[in-house]
Amino acid sequence: MDYNVLLHFARSGGGGSSGGGGGDMGLAIVGYIPSYYLGKLVKKLFPRTLELIISAACATVFSIILFIIGIVAGGAMWWFMTLVIIGIWLGWHSAFFDIWDKLSKRRKAAKQKLSSAAQTDNAWDEASLVSYAQQVFMAYQSDWSKGDTGRIKTYATQRYTYHAYLLMLALLQLGRQNVVGNPTILRCEIIDIHDDADNTKDSFTVAIEATADDILIDTASNTQLFRDASSFTEYWTFQRNQSSWLLDHIEQSTADKSLADNQLAAFAAANNMYYSLDMGWLFLPRYGQLLGNGKFGKSDVNNHVIGMWDKYLVQFYTLSLMPSDSTVLPKIVAQICVPKSYGGIWIRPKSGNIFNKNLFGDGAPKGYTKYEFEWPDFNKRYDVYATDADRLATFELLNPGFMAYLYDTDGNICIEVTDNIIYLYKNQKAATSADYQLMVTLMQKAYKELQL
Repeated sequence: MDYNVLLHFARSGGGGSSGGGGGDMGLAIVGYIPSYYLGKLVKKLFPRTLELIISAACATVFSIILFIIGIVAGGAMWWFMTLVIIGIWLGWHSAFFDIWDKLSKRRKAAKQKLSSAAQTDNAWDEASLVSYAQQVFMAYQSDWSKGDTGRIKTYATQRYTYHAYLLMLALLQLGRQNVVGNPTILRCEIIDIHDDADNTKDSFTVAIEATADDILIDTASNTQLFRDASSFTEYWTFQRNQSSWLLDHIEQSTADKSLADNQLAAFAAANNMYYSLDMGWLFLPRYGQLLGNGKFGKSDVNNHVIGMWDKYLVQFYTLSLMPSDSTVLPKIVAQICVPKSYGGIWIRPKSGNIFNKNLFGDGAPKGYTKYEFEWPDFNKRYDVYATDADRLATFELLNPGFMAYLYDTDGNICIEVTDNIIYLYKNQKAATSADYQLMVTLMQKAYKELQL
């Protein structure tokens, strides 16, 4: 059996690392595989409109027959037939509406532009561009895995090289390594080009579908935090540099464009910071209360902004703990890594029950002790938990002035510390650039209090 078909099935929701389905959903593959292969065959034989009509009609007929059999047989057979029918339609959708079908118009338009541009400029030779993009893709997987920005700067723009450096630094500070093993390119095509009168503004974008053994490792314990071997598609943009091309941007095909914030991207650029729409699960917190019921492979970081304040790495992002569950609100997070370790500290506002007190009741989270203070009104506003009383006493943000400022600015902000990483966060249904600016202002105030 073609392993890539199983990867498509996982991506379509059939279970495994990407789909999150259970054991019963695995039965859906009985309907998925024949539907997928027959769909691919029909695509080769008929034009687009006719292929959709024929395939949908066949899938409908088979679904009706199986549904009737399930009703007549009853019991476990009804449930089995229902799962097979689900598999049929998942296979149909994967065969006829994969990412390459969605990119078909862009690919055709890019080919026409390439043909025209190549007539006057041999730098636009399609085969050469695709081959070069594949070489850079393979080199980047190796250099990213090793944390080698020295090599990356030989084929990437200065802007993107520094962005990659910041991301690698974020992994290093979390004590992690992302190893991308055995990368294999399944398909690579040009989907956009920009041929400018000024050659320095020329650019092209390729869509690359690939597989890899993508492993996130905790370097201190040498343990595996998460592993993903499913296929993925990314968009790689290259900027012209005299007679060669430099990698300037990488975008995930899974990124939700509706979440993109152009004002936030402009804000990041204006402040010498770097913006990414989709950052996946690489930087998810492993310890503490912020992650809650979220987990690697399910939770997601979006609208990620990263940069340096003096010599300290800061990040701002939206954390979606359970993207598929609309009842679980995402959080807007500000984060800074400092040279001092405080153990575990959690300062939670009491108002609104926004952090789901039912999860912990009135007691402390496991391994934490609750502390109270003598400041007027403070104990009415916040609950404070920590793993170490002595280190809690050294935490610079826990002072009357800053906590009063925080409460007056936004009484829903929570503070959490896991060793040397400090988080400010709150529930936020749809964070805007104004919300990010507020978090920046709060972090700037915290930065001064920390005396960094």
